[in-house]
Amino acid sequence: MTAVDLRGWRGLGLFVGAALMTSLSSGAQAAKYGLVVGINDYSAPVPKLMGAVNDANDIAAALTRSGARKVIKLVDAEATRANVLAGWQDLLNAAQKGDTIIFSYAGHGAQEPAGPQDSDETDGLNENFLLAGYGIKGPAVAERIVDNEVAAMMQDANAKGVRVVFVADACHSGTMFRSVSFGVRYRAAPKMMIDTTSLAEFAPPAPKTPEGIGAEDPITFLAAVPEDRLAPELEIDGVPRGGLSWAFARSLEGAADANRDGRVTEQELTTFVRTAVQQRSDSQQITQSYPARSRAIEVLAANADQSESGAVPADQLAKEAVEAIAVAEKAAAAAPIKLAYRQGGSDPVEGAEIVTDLDSADLVYDSQARTVEKRVAGIVAEDVDADGLPGIVAKWRAIAYLKASAAQGVVPFEVLGDPRTYERGERVTVELNGAEKPYMTLFNLPPNGRVEFLYPTATGERDEDWRGKPFSLPLVVRDPPFGSEHLIAVMSDEPLDALHTDLASLKSPDAAVALPEILSRALEGHAIAIGIADVFTSAGN
Repeated sequence: MTAVDLRGWRGLGLFVGAALMTSLSSGAQAAKYGLVVGINDYSAPVPKLMGAVNDANDIAAALTRSGARKVIKLVDAEATRANVLAGWQDLLNAAQKGDTIIFSYAGHGAQEPAGPQDSDETDGLNENFLLAGYGIKGPAVAERIVDNEVAAMMQDANAKGVRVVFVADACHSGTMFRSVSFGVRYRAAPKMMIDTTSLAEFAPPAPKTPEGIGAEDPITFLAAVPEDRLAPELEIDGVPRGGLSWAFARSLEGAADANRDGRVTEQELTTFVRTAVQQRSDSQQITQSYPARSRAIEVLAANADQSESGAVPADQLAKEAVEAIAVAEKAAAAAPIKLAYRQGGSDPVEGAEIVTDLDSADLVYDSQARTVEKRVAGIVAEDVDADGLPGIVAKWRAIAYLKASAAQGVVPFEVLGDPRTYERGERVTVELNGAEKPYMTLFNLPPNGRVEFLYPTATGERDEDWRGKPFSLPLVVRDPPFGSEHLIAVMSDEPLDALHTDLASLKSPDAAVALPEILSRALEGHAIAIGIADVFTSAGN
């Protein structure tokens, strides 16, 4: 059979981007084990993080609640190379064929000079995870795990018939596809001058690139960021987090189980993780997946023995996970937008709380540059006068409400192709697949807060049944305003005629100030699913 070289997926980036990989075998009711690593407390020149330990605590708790037989959690100073490797071997020894080991890492990713055995590294660099005691000189250079070692670990597990879920909430280099100018930490250590003499003397050489896992062994691979982009730390439920870790913990609890049948398929996992991370990072962290078309194979399952200490029945766990997401999102949607002025000014804006700390603001208005920036997303609106702020604030309040409503159900709705900024004259296509509710309402929220009502606009469109049908919408970037645009698909069990009428009337930012309340009134009490596709636009050169 054809071999699949794990190190060959450079575009997806095993280890070089934050990633989740699942090596599968049969046996849905097998035992789960967990090795969970999270590091905030690094020593200079490696910058400290704020959310990695939160990630580890969350994943470890989710594993325990879902019935994992044994969980080894290593945070900060506990996360030494010796402890990580010993923990992995301990779990691999305990696991039987068909069992699953979940190995998660939250912390910094970096690069180091490759050795002579690494002929596959065309850039001359190995990627690595930095552990708590890492340093660039002396014995501390050994406190890391290199990509080849991770690949060898996966191969050892596969040879034993043990499934592996590998979650790496880190990255090593590159830039986001939009600039970010305030208050964001990234899980990529700065380029550091590593003492190669110390590396040769103290660090064990990385093994030669292992042979790939056979194509007959099903593999699911999700990368939180492509190789050339950064993984930001986000604020989720009021605390700093990694988006991938948060989404994966919720998947362990069953939130990814879209049809509530007690099993999470590759399709469900891919859809949930991609959508959850994208929404919480304002589309600045876009997951990739392999294979490109996800399959209906089971990747996460409850333990056969739900009587394990701390375990919660799978159906109850999933219900609690979804309800917890909904409660947190609704609280965020009810809160005012925190607005800061970069170049002076403090005029009140309806729906906003004026703050002075730029790092705590949701939106930052620069009166000289006439731009509005958002945490993580960067510039979301250009050419903005102060009197345009109410419409922009209303737009982001509406998006917060829609994200809260999406806890009922998520529709795979996304931009085709690589995430980037589209310039005037360029074509962009959004696609929706897998809708389980029949009726569609589609509208766009441009950067300035007005509403573009797109669908349905005729009786035949109103009554169209979109269940299971693909929907594709080609668009052209043509007119200002430019910045962050949000295409919204609301799928419902019945046509939302009142919402259609209201949306069609909101053709100016002044009118669209009423959008949050209109959505709340029109959607309350309806069974809905929501998809949000973000598009960044620019006038270009």
